Amino acid sequence: MNATATDFGSNALGAFLRATGLLVLALGAALALVFAFFAALVVGLMIAGAALAMRLWPARKRPAPGASGPETLEARRTPDGWVVETFSTRN
Repeated sequence: MNATATDFGSNALGAFLRATGLLVLALGAALALVFAFFAALVVGLMIAGAALAMRLWPARKRPAPGASGPETLEARRTPDGWVVETFSTRN
């Protein structure tokens, strides 16, 4: 028995399997790209929503003078030397 009699049609079957494998690979790549696109879209919407919420959220009120917590000191130079002011108001 020679090789051509036993392997009759194996070239066609191999070509079909290669084409099928390439098609499955292409479909998998397309599915991965679609998934990545929608994942990036969801993350982008979450970031945009957080930025919008931070922009529209009311600002924190300043603590009353004498309240416990970190203080903001402001220093300025005068002809007599440095002056440090606490609880200064911004212009």
